[in-house]
Amino acid sequence: MRTWLLALLAAAMVCALGTPARAASLLVNGDFETTSYFYVHGTTGETIYPGTSWGQYFTDQNTGQPAQTVQGWTNSGYNFIYKSDLSASWVNSPQSPSFLALWGMPGTGINNGITTSPTGGNFVAADGAYLNAPISQTVTGLTAGRQYAVSFWWAAGQLQPYRGPTSDAWTVCFGTCAFTTDYNPLGDGYATFTPGAGSQIQQTISRAVPDQGFVPWRHEYIVFTAQSSTQTLSLLAYGTPVGTPPFAMIDGIRLDAVPEPSTWAMMLIGFGVVGGVMRTRRQPLSGKRAFKAQIV
Repeated sequence: MRTWLLALLAAAMVCALGTPARAASLLVNGDFETTSYFYVHGTTGETIYPGTSWGQYFTDQNTGQPAQTVQGWTNSGYNFIYKSDLSASWVNSPQSPSFLALWGMPGTGINNGITTSPTGGNFVAADGAYLNAPISQTVTGLTAGRQYAVSFWWAAGQLQPYRGPTSDAWTVCFGTCAFTTDYNPLGDGYATFTPGAGSQIQQTISRAVPDQGFVPWRHEYIVFTAQSSTQTLSLLAYGTPVGTPPFAMIDGIRLDAVPEPSTWAMMLIGFGVVGGVMRTRRQPLSGKRAFKAQIV
């Protein structure tokens, strides 16, 4: 028993040395909790209300500054900050300069099982077919040639009072991606990424959303290889059809270095130590030791 415990302790030490504690994400404010809100009449420091506008399409009427800023992120499209409190009044809110409710939220008359992000707190909901454009953040301190994982939670729904089945997906660019737009005069249409040199683009699966429906939160994990020490991470919602409108929700965005092969090797060594001890302990006694055991 003592040998077994010592072996387990040794294996645990090997794994601990080879597997450091999870470092902080390389992104700033990936959960969208740190914001500065500017009320439409110029009052600062207001509480974030459901469906609060964020970005270039909504500005303070007096100062011309954005209605809201989100630390670390830039926003070029029809993307919104939502609170985690779905029990708040989502319809005709007098506090919010721009107010949008998704089907299933209180006050819409539909129970489709909509929930807030698994990480809690604020989340972003983005229109994927109207003035859609990415949210972006520039990351420094990367190692060229090393792999990095982008992970996040996302779900899909539909803006009320619109009707009809929709679909949603997220396109992720790691590098320098310009985006081009193809909007009609009403703003319906799509933006698409144009990758720069060394940039990489990947897309999540497309998720079908029934009329007035909600598709639950799903965790995504995408691996990229850094081409330089400074790169931009951009995420673009894409939904169909135009005029419905499809909304993709996202939260808990992280960027982490993928463990080096040497780290995995140390973990395998640790597991091998445990397996070896277990095999040795199960082997039967032989020779003189077995004879002595029978006499006793």
